[in-house]
Amino acid sequence: MSEEQSRKELLEEPDPFLVFVGQMMDFGKKYQNQILAAIGAVVAVAIVITGVVYYKNLSEDRAATMLGKTTAKYNAIKKDESSFIAYEEVKKGFKNIAEKYGSTGAGKVALLQYADVCFLTRNYDEAITAYNQALDALGKTEFKTMILSGLAYSYQEKEDFEQAVKYFKMIMADAAAVMKDQALFNLGLIYGKQGQTEQAKEAFSKIVSEYPESMYFDLASEKITG
Repeated sequence: MSEEQSRKELLEEPDPFLVFVGQMMDFGKKYQNQILAAIGAVVAVAIVITGVVYYKNLSEDRAATMLGKTTAKYNAIKKDESSFIAYEEVKKGFKNIAEKYGSTGAGKVALLQYADVCFLTRNYDEAITAYNQALDALGKTEFKTMILSGLAYSYQEKEDFEQAVKYFKMIMADAAAVMKDQALFNLGLIYGKQGQTEQAKEAFSKIVSEYPESMYFDLASEKITG
């Protein structure tokens, strides 16, 4: 075979790339409907995801706006020592935000605010339910200590001292918790009411030795020497 013939035969052979392109075009024609359906599905999913993100951002904005307005009313009520009816109205506001926008950050904070107003209005069972819901929603955030304190104080007001001690001890066991001196002082008070003198003295002594800057330092000192 001459060199000229070899070149001629090589030129006459189909180009592998062109063959591949041709095969893909044939495949596209054959399965056009399926391919279009698959592309449509991907686009539809993208649209849904975009819509969810947009709606979530919109919900966050609405919830935050409502929370800001309701919190402002709440602060005004506390400042002016308004009536029980005023507290009930603001409580409904927080509850509405929590129920309507529960998946948002503002909705979760509204739930905690709702629990606080329940406690303030002496609806302790209602407060306990709301605090437990808030613990599920915000238990891994900086609000954890506040929620545990709310639960402890609610049970303390109900004179369910066993449960109150449980939650005050949870605060003490949490390395990241704040207000441990407050939890200790309340533990001391509860132990005193239960006649557990040694446990009470131990709690007060711990405040004196470990929290010298605490607002409870002088009170704890008096409890030890009194």
